[in-house]
Amino acid sequence: MRCGQVDVVFDVIGGDILDRSAALVRPGGTLVSIAHQPTVRPDDGQTVFFVVEPDRVRLADLARRLRDGRLRVRVGEVRSLADAPAAFTSRQRVPGRTIIRVAED
Repeated sequence: MRCGQVDVVFDVIGGDILDRSAALVRPGGTLVSIAHQPTVRPDDGQTVFFVVEPDRVRLADLARRLRDGRLRVRVGEVRSLADAPAAFTSRQRVPGRTIIRVAED
């Protein structure tokens, strides 16, 4: 991939990978990290540090609710990863959540 060709880079590793990822973001794009506060900024872009704290107890509770039928998710549509940009730019609204399938079964 050439430099400056993607809208968003989502970093989960940090360090040198995070620093090098800034060059992949197109002007006006965004570099998001859950690993560390970005120390570099894409040219004419922005950075976001998104704090994620794992909570095993809460995740287990959610899994239990889902399994017991007490948590229901209304799925509106399932799209492939290749079709993800269209899912977010489509003017047609579908009731329910849009699921992006990352890997084929």
